[in-house]
Amino acid sequence: MKSLILSTVFTLILPWIITGQMTMHNFTVTDTEGHVHRLYQDYLDNGKVVVIKFFFTTCPPCIANAPHWQQKYVQWGSGTGNVQFFSVTTLGSDNNSKVTNFENTYNQTMKGISTEGNASAVTTPFKSGNYGPWYGTPSFAVIAPDKSLNYPVDFSDLDAAINAAQGQANAVTTFNLQLTTDNLTIPDGHVKFFAKPQNAASPKVEIQKNSQGTYSFTYPTTAFPLMTDPVIVMESYGPAYTSKVTASDILAIQKHILGLESLNPSYKLVAADTNGDNKITAGDLLQIKKVILGLSSEFPNGTPSYKSIPASQPFSPVPGNTVPVSFTVVKTGNVN
Repeated sequence: MKSLILSTVFTLILPWIITGQMTMHNFTVTDTEGHVHRLYQDYLDNGKVVVIKFFFTTCPPCIANAPHWQQKYVQWGSGTGNVQFFSVTTLGSDNNSKVTNFENTYNQTMKGISTEGNASAVTTPFKSGNYGPWYGTPSFAVIAPDKSLNYPVDFSDLDAAINAAQGQANAVTTFNLQLTTDNLTIPDGHVKFFAKPQNAASPKVEIQKNSQGTYSFTYPTTAFPLMTDPVIVMESYGPAYTSKVTASDILAIQKHILGLESLNPSYKLVAADTNGDNKITAGDLLQIKKVILGLSSEFPNGTPSYKSIPASQPFSPVPGNTVPVSFTVVKTGNVN
């Protein structure tokens, strides 16, 4: 009998142990305002904690909780800091119109996800028991940057759960790339940034733009594993000719060669070197002319269409902090 009781107790406790060790699945949803959110790429990989409220629009306890949920959202920075809140419906008939009406009626300003916004991508694994028993609505989940899931969390324990999840965030560093381009607009796909070991070809991980349109990544994470002497490098994929390369660039470089007007700032000298010989000569002018006239589709000697200064930038973790990494990016042939 004693062993049977122990076995029963163990059986009851086991789902809680497993749940505490589970990794939250990734999802992509669209909020009621049409903004797309990717759990891993936009939030967890950037060191943010994600808090989810499961609700539906006619749920009386959800309505009663609404002002307290809103207050909690404001308390944690209204989504501007390292904690993001989502209200995700569990009801198939809760379309954008119904969720928006709920938000307006009960002053909900966090991200609302309806059935049309792919709410099922979030809720189905929970309702299917993948994370232990389904606790209905309202219930709450807290996801740490290391993707560990805390579910269910009692509303009164949310602050403690968020603080604990932020403890995971303090073990990583967020790096934001700050680009100086001298009013140069770089079309998407013309350049890419990568994190890699300084003296090795791999691992080599592309740094993607975040939801704010800037290059950002969190290190170390699953996506960006620990590396020996890590650096950030830029690679050029754009064509030699763009509308930024014009006859006025040829004139400016001619003046520099003749000593009539120097190219300043110094990064313009890097842009003017079109053949990669680290000199500014008539040969560089010739290459620009060929590109403008369509006689050449690339610069000689493997000279890239875009260059970064410096060519590589080392980065070192400062756990719990956001660290800027600066590059100047120039278009080869464009000095104006």
